[in-house]
Amino acid sequence: MRRWWVKLIIAIVTLALIVGGALAYWFYQQRWNPEDPTALVTKAMVETLQSSDFRFESRFFIRVDGRDELVSRFSGERSGGETFHLKGVILQSPTEIFLVGPQFYLWDPLKKGWYSIEKADFGPQDLLLKEISPLSVLEVSDIQDAVVVSREKSRDIECLVLELNATVTNKLLTTLWKDFQYRIWVDPWKEVVHKAVIEATSRNAPEDRLHFTVEFWDYDQKIEVILPTLMKEKEATNSEKD
Repeated sequence: MRRWWVKLIIAIVTLALIVGGALAYWFYQQRWNPEDPTALVTKAMVETLQSSDFRFESRFFIRVDGRDELVSRFSGERSGGETFHLKGVILQSPTEIFLVGPQFYLWDPLKKGWYSIEKADFGPQDLLLKEISPLSVLEVSDIQDAVVVSREKSRDIECLVLELNATVTNKLLTTLWKDFQYRIWVDPWKEVVHKAVIEATSRNAPEDRLHFTVEFWDYDQKIEVILPTLMKEKEATNSEKD
């Protein structure tokens, strides 16, 4: 009798291991061979846009007459969902920007201090900032022809690489550029974007091309961005000391 129960238990455990292994293999295959690549890349873009903390690095070139002309190069962080810090070069000028909700923090090179301005009052420069934003290129209204083309690493994270066409919602980008082509590196487990390469054709000069590359890492690492002290706050502090 005891041997019969032992055999039954062994059979049940063996069957559970086989079923569990089969389900694990099926789940693994589903992750690395998605049935709906469009759904995967759509979710990855949304998850990236909604991620509260990450670090990023972006490079924005325009290819003119066969030469790559640098528009901007930035590295930075997003903290708590609403705070951004960008530091790099834009139009050959060193630039550092903090953005907290609708508030910009900008450096005044003449007064050697920081000042703030509401995003709504920023004027035409805000359009350029939207163009260089690491997230603006992930804000799309339509994704077409998404296909998985390979598996590659991005900063040591194994990713699916997908190619697709998309309709960009950034008005400045769509005014100047058309036919946006994407190459996206997606972590199939966490379903976030780790790298994106976007190219587009100029509306005014079809031989000119936009080339934008952005990388994301350190998702949800509780990154802290320390805002600079504004000039008025500095003056008030100095007055109190006097």
